[in-house]
Amino acid sequence: MKPQTLNSLWLIAAAGSAAVAAPAFSPATAVPTGQRPAGVAFADFDGDGDTDLAVTSDNLDKIEIYSNTAGSLALSATYFTGAGTSADDLIASDVDGDGDADLVVVLKNTNSVQVYSNTAGLFTAGASVTVGAEPIDLSIGDVDGDGDDDFVTANRDGASFTVLTNTAGALSATSFPGGVEPRSTAIGDFTGDGVADIAVSEHDGRSVNIHSGAAGYAVAQGLGVNPIARPDGVVAADFNGDGLMDLAAAVSDDLLNVASVWLNSGATMGPRTDFPTGGANVGGIAAADLDGDGDTDLVTTHQDSNSMSTLDNSGAGIFAAGVVSAAGARPGNIAFGDIDGNGGFDIAIANRDGNDVSVYMNQNGMVAPCSVVDFAEPFGQLNFLDVSAYLDAFSMGDPSADLNADGNLNFLDISAFLATYSVGCP
Repeated sequence: MKPQTLNSLWLIAAAGSAAVAAPAFSPATAVPTGQRPAGVAFADFDGDGDTDLAVTSDNLDKIEIYSNTAGSLALSATYFTGAGTSADDLIASDVDGDGDADLVVVLKNTNSVQVYSNTAGLFTAGASVTVGAEPIDLSIGDVDGDGDDDFVTANRDGASFTVLTNTAGALSATSFPGGVEPRSTAIGDFTGDGVADIAVSEHDGRSVNIHSGAAGYAVAQGLGVNPIARPDGVVAADFNGDGLMDLAAAVSDDLLNVASVWLNSGATMGPRTDFPTGGANVGGIAAADLDGDGDTDLVTTHQDSNSMSTLDNSGAGIFAAGVVSAAGARPGNIAFGDIDGNGGFDIAIANRDGNDVSVYMNQNGMVAPCSVVDFAEPFGQLNFLDVSAYLDAFSMGDPSADLNADGNLNFLDISAFLATYSVGCP
């Protein structure tokens, strides 16, 4: 056996077993909301430099603003959207270009979208825009290439999707056929022609269809899911770091619960790969770099098992199986924001039947290492993840493991690691 291997085994015995670094979150904290919360969005609404939360809820139909004070969220304002409107999905965006975050809200029962303009932290309802029947999802992106935020709704009963283009803060709507029971949309150049396309999850058609922006939103490619299952949420991101927009969808049935991923080959999407989520009835899906390693991970919500999962990205668009955490009753939409200011994305999930939002605090904050032995995220604390990372560096002969700087890796470096590790972070 090699001396380095013997030393590594000794270090494990001294410091304990280790885990592999991955997205890490605290258990959920429940933030009470109005009845049947649906949409969640993070932004600095009051301009004080921290991240606040907006939530839509039913009965009475409203938007609730939760202001952030030193990392704690508390209800600070309520805006009623009108009796029977059924405020649903929402997005925070500077629609009018004045430098603050407005809110764009789907009003499901009136088949419309409304902008609430932000002025010094106070919101005013603007004109509503008609979309297709029963809009249940809202996505954001620059559809027309003019540099501002446009929006797209998936209209479940209308078998359509509606494109809302933004002109100086005013939205105009045009609807297009969206297949059988569209559930969600995502915006991106999926066909490689430099024009924004729209991906639509066709739930009862068991496919995610790419509608070409350069061809009047005709279907350019159909992406079939596993034939025993149906797609719900869909999200676009560059999962393998090649500069092209890829797609992921939440796909489920009684025997299958996966995140289906298609990587972009330049003009078309490549074959589907399914990654298990670990929950039942996958509905919501969202993408962000959760662990600060430079690639985009996934989060899914599971309506029947009352849970969420994080799926760690290897960097090549290959995802680890979902790490499951408990959520509230019937979790749905997902939002990302840095509540505590540690540089990592925290997660908020609306729990429709729990009348609350589950908040998960990110333990992979992107702060700097606190000492020479703080090898692994979450930086700023020393734990077994740092032991594991040091062992990897030591066994590979990495110069970073030469803690006494004598040009050799041996027992003296292990002693130096243990001595520094025992002191902890300053």
